[in-house]
Amino acid sequence: MAPAIEASGVARPARIYDLRSTFASDALAAAVGLHALARIMGTSVRMIERHYGILLDGAMQEIAGRFDALDADRARDRAEESG
Repeated sequence: MAPAIEASGVARPARIYDLRSTFASDALAAAVGLHALARIMGTSVRMIERHYGILLDGAMQEIAGRFDALDADRARDRAEESG
């Protein structure tokens, strides 16, 4: 386990749980979906939400931003089609 801890950059003393937590946090930051992450980690979506919910709040803002961008693209396409 020591090589994995060294490679992760997690400060010592690190436990295997710290690596799991870092993985989950990084996956959420990289926009990995909840269902995929839960499956990879061998747990439930509910557990991911419970333990990493604060990180999901930022993801929700990012998702809202993506919808705003989609709406803007569609409005631009409609404007180009009509004019």
